[in-house]
Amino acid sequence: MKRVLLLISIMFCALYAGAQSTIVQELRRAEPGKGTVTINQPARLDSIMGRMAVKTTQAEGYRVMVYSGNNSRTARDEANKWAQFMRENFPGAEVYVVFESPIRSCQYGDYRTREEAEAVMYKLKATKKFKEISVRKTLINLPY
Repeated sequence: MKRVLLLISIMFCALYAGAQSTIVQELRRAEPGKGTVTINQPARLDSIMGRMAVKTTQAEGYRVMVYSGNNSRTARDEANKWAQFMRENFPGAEVYVVFESPIRSCQYGDYRTREEAEAVMYKLKATKKFKEISVRKTLINLPY
């Protein structure tokens, strides 16, 4: 009996995990006999919501650090400014604003190897928009 209950609960969990979707997708679904919902929003919001639903796990890896500052009065604003700049001009990877006392930094991407991170760093360096740019070993987020 315990085995049957265990098997049923595992099957239920598997079905539930496979059927997860965002609230917007649920609202947009057309069902006979029910009204329709029209949602007007930027396409970027759909992609952000899709990324929020993805579970992540952490591992050791590398990120490209595009800004680092320790002046507590201006470092937060500068790090956020660089993060916005990176999101607008280099949308290919995640951008992180990290605070490790007393340093605040803006880091770009999640790379498993140093070579991957250095390749991106050299591409960013070639734009000549960054004063200091380096590769930093840290915990990175890996998609589940």
